[in-house]
Amino acid sequence: MPGALREETARLLSFYLERRLGGAGGPSPGRAAETLARVAGELESRERAFFRLACGADALPEPGRAAAFLSRVAAQMEAEGGLNWGRVVALVAFAGNLAAALAERGSREEAAALADALAAYLAGDRREWLEAHGGWDGFYHFFNKHGSDPADQNSTISNAIMAAAGFGLAGLAFLLAVR
Repeated sequence: MPGALREETARLLSFYLERRLGGAGGPSPGRAAETLARVAGELESRERAFFRLACGADALPEPGRAAAFLSRVAAQMEAEGGLNWGRVVALVAFAGNLAAALAERGSREEAAALADALAAYLAGDRREWLEAHGGWDGFYHFFNKHGSDPADQNSTISNAIMAAAGFGLAGLAFLLAVR
């Protein structure tokens, strides 16, 4: 199971980052990937100015250090209040913005390495948490409450993302300031 979870996580994140970088991303690895793209896109839209600042040229890590920086951000977000699905989305959205900034700088290989670093964190370091919360099926169900009307579901998604990710964004801002 751990190997399968790691592979699924790597496929999902690679698909997301490739799509975020303007590629087709290949065939979707499943409904969790589509949900991730939707909710991360919503978070990015709501926090566009923050992500632009956090991943601007002045904030980018030195060449070859992006994966290590992403790992520090993940650890800091978790240390400040635990992991939850909203913080996972915030972390993935940050990785997508960081990958886009790195690709613009000409470091597309380094951008691709972010998927591996994030997959190692989520399906390696945090595997127990991910499994306890239903894996990527749990992620899908968390953000797609069946039986609720679309307006309630959109409100639930927005509230869940912002409540859970809010601190994560503040922690990320702190990391960027003390870097």
